[in-house]
Amino acid sequence: MTSDSLPLAGTVVVDVSRMLPGAVLARCLLDLGARVIKVEDPGTGDLMRHAPPLIDGVGAGFIAFFRGAESVGLDLRTPAGAAALRTLAAGADVMVESFRPGTMARFGLPEQDLLDANPGLVLCSLPGFSVGSAVGHDLNFTGLTGLLRALRSEGIVGLQLADVTSGLLACSSVLAALLRRARTGKGGRVQQPLLTGPLPFVTWAWAERAGGGGGMSEAVLGGRAPAYRAYRCGDGRELSVGCLEPKFWIAFTQVVGRPDLAGLGLDTGPSGQEAAAAMEQHLAGHPRDHWLALLAPHDLPVWPVHDLDAAPDEPHLSELTESTPTPAGSFRGIGPFFPSLGRTPERSAPGLGEHTDAVLAEFARR
Repeated sequence: MTSDSLPLAGTVVVDVSRMLPGAVLARCLLDLGARVIKVEDPGTGDLMRHAPPLIDGVGAGFIAFFRGAESVGLDLRTPAGAAALRTLAAGADVMVESFRPGTMARFGLPEQDLLDANPGLVLCSLPGFSVGSAVGHDLNFTGLTGLLRALRSEGIVGLQLADVTSGLLACSSVLAALLRRARTGKGGRVQQPLLTGPLPFVTWAWAERAGGGGGMSEAVLGGRAPAYRAYRCGDGRELSVGCLEPKFWIAFTQVVGRPDLAGLGLDTGPSGQEAAAAMEQHLAGHPRDHWLALLAPHDLPVWPVHDLDAAPDEPHLSELTESTPTPAGSFRGIGPFFPSLGRTPERSAPGLGEHTDAVLAEFARR
């Protein structure tokens, strides 16, 4: 796929956001062909630049999300910095910001002024909450929505679920706003609060509880049924067994040598718990590779549970991963996010302020 054929080819995005939600959105838009100009504080840059581990002196996360972007250093607290951003917004299709409500106005950049100067601008905000200026982080949002309690057994989840999902939802919002602009000629403001990030995960669970509880997501899909859970094998590694359909569970029990458990796959009561314990004891008799080899010819929904070190070597992920460029090399990473529509930029993540002079000169001429 050539650069010109990508869905967002020619679309200019000015990204004034910080940290992960905006980074996820930027990565989506970059993969779809947009030109992303990342505006950063000229002294510190985005904090993701400094988040360890560092590769060639740059945070690994920043490298992964911002390859192909351009970096412009602006101090928005100064009149000159605010004026430069106003010029960039006037020539952009999309602008993304993640400040607390009212911050842009304090910089001398009221949202309505930006939209009046560029009626076609899609101005995307990523506040923590839909109203007010309260502050929060991923852990707070997953806790407020019930997702954290549903996921954890001990400690906290080591993945930023709310941040990532709110970034993906923001991408949908931006694309929808661009479609609306194509029809009406008007851009406008879109808002994607970070608190919305966990909500798709808990929508079904909330509905089940409203209906009295005891539904699929709580019971069968929550690991209470023998046919849908992870089992530890003899070497301590796990299998994910997703044999919800009775034909799959019956076949699984026959292949591994426990056909006596065939009728208990969806039992979520005491008999089901006893069957699950019996299956785990049986699978503990051999290492995971033994069971995978035995199951391979039978086309069942049974797969290894990888840790983050092993997952990049999974053959089924080979078409969804890539060589991620760094300033002095590369590493195996994930992408593009939209494999049928996107293409990962070949250029590595920018140095802080690397494109300031060239970009400001270009936009001043527009």
